[in-house]
Amino acid sequence: MSEDKNQAIRDIVKGASIVYVGLFLELLIAFVAQVIAARYLSVSEFGGLTAGTALLDIGSILAGLGLASGLTRYLPRIGDEEKRMLASTTIVITFVTSVLLGTVVTLNASFIASEIFGNPEVTVSIRTFGAAIPFAALLNVSVGGIRGQERSLYRVYVKNIIHPVTRFVLVIGAVVYGLGQVGLASAYAAPYIVSGAIALLLLHRTLPRTSSSFDSELFTRVTRYSLPFTISGVTGFVYRSIDIFLILYFLGDTATGIYGVAYAAVSFMGMYSTAFNYLGSPIASKLESDGNVDDVMDMFSSVARWLVIASVCTLVPLGVFSTEFISIIYESKYASGGPVLLILAAGFAAKNVLSIHSPILESLGLSKTISFNSVVAAAVNLGLNILLIPEFGITGAAVATVISFLVRDGLAAVEVYYHLGTTPISWQVIRPVAVAIPSLTIFATIIAPEIPTTIPWLIGATGSFTVSLVLGVLFVFGLSKTEVMVIRSAEERYNLNLGPFDRLVRHLARR
Repeated sequence: MSEDKNQAIRDIVKGASIVYVGLFLELLIAFVAQVIAARYLSVSEFGGLTAGTALLDIGSILAGLGLASGLTRYLPRIGDEEKRMLASTTIVITFVTSVLLGTVVTLNASFIASEIFGNPEVTVSIRTFGAAIPFAALLNVSVGGIRGQERSLYRVYVKNIIHPVTRFVLVIGAVVYGLGQVGLASAYAAPYIVSGAIALLLLHRTLPRTSSSFDSELFTRVTRYSLPFTISGVTGFVYRSIDIFLILYFLGDTATGIYGVAYAAVSFMGMYSTAFNYLGSPIASKLESDGNVDDVMDMFSSVARWLVIASVCTLVPLGVFSTEFISIIYESKYASGGPVLLILAAGFAAKNVLSIHSPILESLGLSKTISFNSVVAAAVNLGLNILLIPEFGITGAAVATVISFLVRDGLAAVEVYYHLGTTPISWQVIRPVAVAIPSLTIFATIIAPEIPTTIPWLIGATGSFTVSLVLGVLFVFGLSKTEVMVIRSAEERYNLNLGPFDRLVRHLARR
């Protein structure tokens, strides 16, 4: 195992642990705030809130012009004197485009709600979230710069702590003072102002104090690289969230609220791959530029194995007990979203594993290929949603979304193999599936029907299944060299003494 690979894995583990903690805090706080909002509002009002957040998402993507991805790729590759110039230029451009777009949306909120979505009840949400577009776009480009500077902790501060905590406090305030849909929409939109401003300040702190004059050649390269990410971002939104708008159009805001609850509940699963993909691209880019392709594959393969295990374990509460989970957490008025949650959870499990190919394509500079994948997936999702929603309702929307996940990430897997002649989805990744799928099937068909559907029992069942699966995989397949290296690095870094577990590690390493 090369020293470059060892260091890359240490960087991944160190950075990902920070991001994982941050993501967990963010999702937990956001989850509690969302549950409060869903319980406080009617199902239709919550549907309007869901549509507004989706509008803010697509607005920030369009206004950002993909420049966040440009900063992520080019800041590690250019000299210190050029970094501040590049960051400042991208921020100014993002500010101008986002203000223009936000103004158009805010001033035309009634027209958009009535004529495009056919539902004037969502006018308040569209106007409120339209005004927040500039702040969301600046937040995205600033985080892209922070990512390029490899300052994971700053990203955690902004995205995972400040933003969700601010939202949580404002949501509580809106509920306590009875501000209704307007207050809750504002509570969801206002945190972008706070986190956007702080992200700009933190990006400023990461940059060298000196700045070169404007380099048109460098900026042209960055722009050419970045613009395809606007396409991939828009198409990514289409394959990820167009179902929200189509459900609103075909079925109304009540169905949108039920679907929004199911989609929000499954978002926890995305945490597993998000932290790794966030750090994997710049680190893989360094390894690939040095010609260490095999090291890239080994590193990604080791992570993918545990993505399989984590995703299967999460299918217990979100898949096996999907309807019970929604009824307990969100109240029975959303219970019809149970089948939707089951379908989405299965799709997110596959997406977690397959999505590791996109950072590899990004590290190779294949932004147009990534855009192509997103366009194809978006077209598939759009077409399937139009066909399935009128016939099968929100269940059809969930099926369309999952298929688009598989198309996008499946194409990336094929393309990685085409360009590099290898793939991180090795036997090391596939073998745990041989233990995980039968275990989950037995649990769902034999054990789950006997378990009382209360929160303590669901937590206990999930924990027991997780421990059993992890031990089963380890004793059947053992530890890889990469996993042993991570354990030894942790021992050294934190001065740990494994005691009797050290013998177990050595035993598992020989399997």
